[in-house]
Amino acid sequence: MVPRPTRSVHVGQSGEVGGCADFFASLDKKTEEAGVLDPGVFRVKNYPYLRVNRFIASFRDDVDRKAALIEWVDRMQTIDQHARRFEIANLPDSAVASLDSANQRAGLCRKVETCGDILKAEDFQNAENQKKLRNSVSVPADYIPLRRVLGLYPLTRWFVSHRVSVWHDEVHKTFSTKPPDNWTTIRYVPAEPIHLFKSSPVVQPKKRDTLGIPQYSPKELETLFRTWAPVWEIQFKGDYDRIGTPVWNGKGLLKVDTSRPVTYTLLSFTRFGKDILTQLNYIIWFPSRPKEGALDIYGGPIDGLNYRVTLDNNGQAILYETIHNCGCYYKAYPTHRLKVRNKIDYAEPPLILKAPDIIPSQNGITVAMETRTHYVQHLYPTTRGFQAAKGVYSFADYNRLRSLSYSNDHQKSMFDQSSIVPESERLERFILWMTGVYSPGAMRQWGRHAVAFVGERDFDDPFYMDKMFKPLSK
Repeated sequence: MVPRPTRSVHVGQSGEVGGCADFFASLDKKTEEAGVLDPGVFRVKNYPYLRVNRFIASFRDDVDRKAALIEWVDRMQTIDQHARRFEIANLPDSAVASLDSANQRAGLCRKVETCGDILKAEDFQNAENQKKLRNSVSVPADYIPLRRVLGLYPLTRWFVSHRVSVWHDEVHKTFSTKPPDNWTTIRYVPAEPIHLFKSSPVVQPKKRDTLGIPQYSPKELETLFRTWAPVWEIQFKGDYDRIGTPVWNGKGLLKVDTSRPVTYTLLSFTRFGKDILTQLNYIIWFPSRPKEGALDIYGGPIDGLNYRVTLDNNGQAILYETIHNCGCYYKAYPTHRLKVRNKIDYAEPPLILKAPDIIPSQNGITVAMETRTHYVQHLYPTTRGFQAAKGVYSFADYNRLRSLSYSNDHQKSMFDQSSIVPESERLERFILWMTGVYSPGAMRQWGRHAVAFVGERDFDDPFYMDKMFKPLSK
């Protein structure tokens, strides 16, 4: 499950092209030896300066025009540069010194950019090489086929499917678009919320790149995330129901500091018909899902939730979704402007509930979770500017978690090279291993979330909306 490094075909050649190929090979060797490979995005075979996610990979057959191909390659190079900045930040000082004793980490980052440009200019001089690139770009599903073979999956899947159906029935009975009754709760609101608007709080994408992907300025992004930011409401029975900031403590253990409530934001995109839509991810972390007993297969240290808002091309929300940060408990809440397909071609049907009706100029959304399990049981409207809360959260870029302060000026990712949050493994991994999901129940890095135990479904599948929904007008 670790996206292994790849080598350029120019390794060992003379000149600056060969030198740059050798540089990437040396950097990847040190990164792999240090155990700091970033697993959130995937390598492109034979192109060490390119990485890809599922959304960008989906354009493989849409880049016949030269301008589109250039944009596509540039985006993959940017993804690689971004990942390498975290890997370089997490390298031990000795490894950095062996690669660039004079300029250190900043020098390595600059060389990544320069050598990437040199190799890119060499690699895409003709149509044949461009075709080779398209054939090299792919992202595997986050499942391990061998485990399904060894676990007699064609038989055991029926037990899993039954348990999923039982869970769906239970959720349909308990879910509500109204506030919870008789809960003692802790509520977290944004530190600087968007208040009442005279009109709908809409940020429409004014620019799109050659591929049609929306482009936002930093100010527009900040406004977007604040506009659609949720209120978190948790049924409170202990500190495990508080949200906080993941930190490495002095003993090398990952903890969640609840004295600093933070919501981590991440921008993503998806495809719906011919449209490319903006998605806003809001991610929180809890210290744990406490066990009810020694045989509780679902409890353990570190817990978390991802709340995702999908916007249409007019800047209005059309779909809300939640998963736990293990990829478990996927729930979709379509608005009245989406129609659920009569037949959804997934082996494990997604759990589709109802979204609350809101007036964006007046309302936000409250995400209400039950104590301990942090299951989402209520999704209901909140008046903008309403401040009845016991907690205030700040915003932070989710990517900060890829390089956290560790010890003695050393940095370390929250996620290991298999994408898993250390110490968050659950006992259920010994029962559900035959589903092909790596370490079921463990918290993991964004971009590595399998969200079904039967069949295959990934949270960042760029075509999932077409499989589940149709626009109301169709």
